Amino acid sequence: MSISNLPDDNEEIVDLVARAGYLKITTDVGEVKLNSHNEVEIQPKGTLFGAKIKVEENGSITPTLTFDTKKLRDKKKELDTQKLLDDALEDFWNEQS
Repeated sequence: MSISNLPDDNEEIVDLVARAGYLKITTDVGEVKLNSHNEVEIQPKGTLFGAKIKVEENGSITPTLTFDTKKLRDKKKELDTQKLLDDALEDFWNEQS
């Protein structure tokens, strides 16, 4: 989408940019992300809990406590691609003989 194709409404532009993931700041303390023109998400590091704050159309503010379940998962194992390739080639050559 070129700049000439952007919507006329500023809120729609912010929503598009937010959906693309450009309105996110990651620091040593945590992450702050603008999800849309009226919603901010805060996720501190070192805790499973975070918060979303949304400003409703009528002006009221709705806070929501979030729970990051991704932090409960085991970390992914690092793959040794060189070893995987060597093992696959060795298996292939062993099957050929």
